[in-house]
Amino acid sequence: MSLYAKEFASDRLANEIQQLDMQITSLQKEKHEGKLTDVGATYLKELTKKEFKLKEQKVLEIHENAIQTGTLMKNGKEKTYYQTRVKTLKTPPRSYSYEGLIEKLYNHYYGGTVLSDYSFKTIFNAALDEKIRTEAPKEKTIRDYNSSYKAFITDEFGAKDIRYLTKSNLMEYMQVITQTMNLTKKRFYKFKGILNLAYRYASSSEHGIIQHNIVPDDNIPFIKNCKDTNARPEEKAFQPHEVERIRKYLWKRVNTLKYDVNGYAILFSSHTGVRQGEIPSLKWDDISDKMIHIHSQQNDRMTSDGKEYYYNPTTKNEKGDSKNGRYIPLTKDVKFILTELKQKQEALGIHSEWVFAKEDGEWTTTVAYYESLYKVCVEKLGLGLSNNHAFRIALNSYVLIPMGLNPAERARILGHSVKTNLENYTFSRDKEYLHEIGDMWDAFNEANGISVAV
Repeated sequence: MSLYAKEFASDRLANEIQQLDMQITSLQKEKHEGKLTDVGATYLKELTKKEFKLKEQKVLEIHENAIQTGTLMKNGKEKTYYQTRVKTLKTPPRSYSYEGLIEKLYNHYYGGTVLSDYSFKTIFNAALDEKIRTEAPKEKTIRDYNSSYKAFITDEFGAKDIRYLTKSNLMEYMQVITQTMNLTKKRFYKFKGILNLAYRYASSSEHGIIQHNIVPDDNIPFIKNCKDTNARPEEKAFQPHEVERIRKYLWKRVNTLKYDVNGYAILFSSHTGVRQGEIPSLKWDDISDKMIHIHSQQNDRMTSDGKEYYYNPTTKNEKGDSKNGRYIPLTKDVKFILTELKQKQEALGIHSEWVFAKEDGEWTTTVAYYESLYKVCVEKLGLGLSNNHAFRIALNSYVLIPMGLNPAERARILGHSVKTNLENYTFSRDKEYLHEIGDMWDAFNEANGISVAV
């Protein structure tokens, strides 16, 4: 228990806040059960507001640093956040609302666990915030948690009060997700990781929101619904007809919206097979009449002011040691995409060094690109894949191999080793192409005088 918490334990306001919390919890239970009257709902709002004011008073009595605001990208849009420094915390606490930040500061100083609601979504966000503060995970880990939540937790389930969910309720939901989403074992464990993060937080002795973690230890009832995790390269690639569906949808979208930078970015990626991180960092100076120079990537890191995106002058395969990157051909299709994008930027007065610039001239971000691709593939087109990597594999086996490029040439274009290309990017084409192979086989036999007579 912190020094502040010890002093607070005997404080008059401690008792008042505790009494308010008991009343609020009782009213929230009535609301969950559908028994709360209109008068009760009004009273609940009044008590919640009063409790917040008392917490704010106690926090501001001891908190020394100013509360500041900033902006960052969330779901492709800029959102304002509130943040402040705390001496004992490595990562400054942050929230998308002033009330949320006060709640976090109150919990930190006084060990409080009172939340404005106990929905699964609220508990998950609180658990993730605590993990960020106490464990300082990598930015990619944080992104994975958020994207997994979005993929596996429905709005209906996210709104459920975690205190009243039974183990039977939870297992039923897990069955529905594993049966309907065609998960691999790997994705199942990501799904379960979301559940465990929230339930471990809620059931910890520090928070005490629920008595036990009800996430089942036995995975067999759910794993049986999952497909083999050892997916072959062709299962990780967009099929040619899927690529065409994505392109058709995006061409309609970019010509409907005023300015759709990520729509053009996805079209560009579908034709070039560049990595996701190599898209935002591409500059107009990197493009010549016949070639595109890929020699950089966008990376990100957490700072005291939030997430920071920075320019890395090397590609992933160069591992921090620039070898001047690689070059890919500027095809007619890609030139058409870039020309139309440039014309739109000029018409809107967007003057930027970045090819995929937002309306304010700043570069787009990998997160904004990923979220846009996810919405197109999953929400709009209902596809089973939603990652940029699926474009790279498809380009290799459905375009570069049929063109007759050897493994070394394909690896050079995609920016990896020959071994990686052969093991992870290459597969035999579907049976529709077998007749072509048969014709080539016959031609080879005839040219070399090989008899086929019995």
